[in-house]
Amino acid sequence: MQKVLLAVPHQDDELFVGGGFFKTLAQSGDYEAYVVFTTNGDFFAHEAEVRLRESLHVLTKLYGIEESHIFFLGYGDGWKEGVHLYHQNGDRPLVSEAGRTETYGLEGHGDYRWERSGRHSSYCRADLKRDLKDVLEEVQADILLAVDFDKHPDHRAASLLVEECLGELLRENPSYRPLVLKCFAYDGVWKGRADFFDIPRKETVLAELPQSPYTEADMFRFAMPEDCATPRLVDNFLYRAFRCYKTQEIWQKADEIINIDEVYFKRNTDNLLYGAQISASSGNPEYLRDFKLFDCGDVMQRELVLKECGWRPEESDQKKRVWVQFDHPVTVGRIAVYARGNCETDSLTVDFRFDIGREILGAKIHPNGKRNLLSFEAREGVREMELRIEKWEGVSWGITELEILPPERENLPEKLQKLLFQEDCIFLSERVKILMRMEKALFAFKRRLSRWLPNSYALRRYYPELAQKSTVPVGYRVGYMMRRIRQKWKWSDAPN
Repeated sequence: MQKVLLAVPHQDDELFVGGGFFKTLAQSGDYEAYVVFTTNGDFFAHEAEVRLRESLHVLTKLYGIEESHIFFLGYGDGWKEGVHLYHQNGDRPLVSEAGRTETYGLEGHGDYRWERSGRHSSYCRADLKRDLKDVLEEVQADILLAVDFDKHPDHRAASLLVEECLGELLRENPSYRPLVLKCFAYDGVWKGRADFFDIPRKETVLAELPQSPYTEADMFRFAMPEDCATPRLVDNFLYRAFRCYKTQEIWQKADEIINIDEVYFKRNTDNLLYGAQISASSGNPEYLRDFKLFDCGDVMQRELVLKECGWRPEESDQKKRVWVQFDHPVTVGRIAVYARGNCETDSLTVDFRFDIGREILGAKIHPNGKRNLLSFEAREGVREMELRIEKWEGVSWGITELEILPPERENLPEKLQKLLFQEDCIFLSERVKILMRMEKALFAFKRRLSRWLPNSYALRRYYPELAQKSTVPVGYRVGYMMRRIRQKWKWSDAPN
């Protein structure tokens, strides 16, 4: 059997990033399924154990995954010093919002490092990267599903670290070339349109796609399995899974999260640069094959703050070249270039020359962070090639990734091609449409009621003194309702 690994930061993200597609693979009988969580979701420390057990229940009981295939790296969710773990330097570990400095898990299901070596990892970036890389190397998944660069700091850190670890593994192990599919957990999902009950049913819309390294042409839309695409929530597998996360009450956003399709973006792992020797006239050419399309200087900032993440020659460099030597003759049929700068003012033109001749001249590269793909008649028997900069103006962050690729093949294996979304083929009778409208009204009422009468986990967030209590006294529930009423009355009584 092949293996599929889902890499996400928090317990419940497996439902947003994996959702129905991961369920299809896990229950198909063709794949062994694995999941790795980078954090313990312990921003509210008293919820950590419950949240970990909720994820175990969802994954083992609903998805049918073996408990030994679920890894908790055990790192913190939020940091007291205002610096995210992704940016930690030195030997002094950070302190998480839960007041911890080293990894932990559950009794009987410890954190990954403890389970493997009988010790815990420190809250240091190097330890997190090592643990994550060890999981990737241990599982050696044929398909890797990972969270993409979202608005949440932990999502951003997980996305970048998965890419960083993969870049190293792809260079170290020439035989390991997994299929990598990344998915946004916020855009189009947690922050999706509330259109579950709309008729006709709608595909996922990514509002922030222009700010990403992708275009619509890069999308792979996978169809939801039948029990995740039901027209009614009461019958929906994902809705039942949402209800299991009582700490998060994610069921309240079910009408936004659940769509009839799921959008993924494929990252190439067959880059011939991983098995080549590379040098440059100046600058650091290793950025060209680190698998990271960009790097972030502060994952805590809402807007993307770039840091050094690309190859750029020194201004005094008259050659501005990169040389590539392959260990054996290769066939090159495509070249993808990613560059970051200012599209309005910056300009980049490059040549590619091969030792067998038939160079590619004057390729204009748009420095907008998106893929510039050059497809051409295959060059066979290439042992050496060269990138020459003919024109470089601005392009402040340089060429962030260079992919030297073989001739185009099928983008996906045949068995996955069959899972792609074609059209919504579920017939909605008038009776079902009426039931959907009724359920929509009932769902809205239940959601409003739950906000006036939150469960005990939500109340413990409002009243920290209840964190260690097993039950919430009635007085606190009444007090919470009275506070909501006063706020509502004060707002409605405000002058126009």
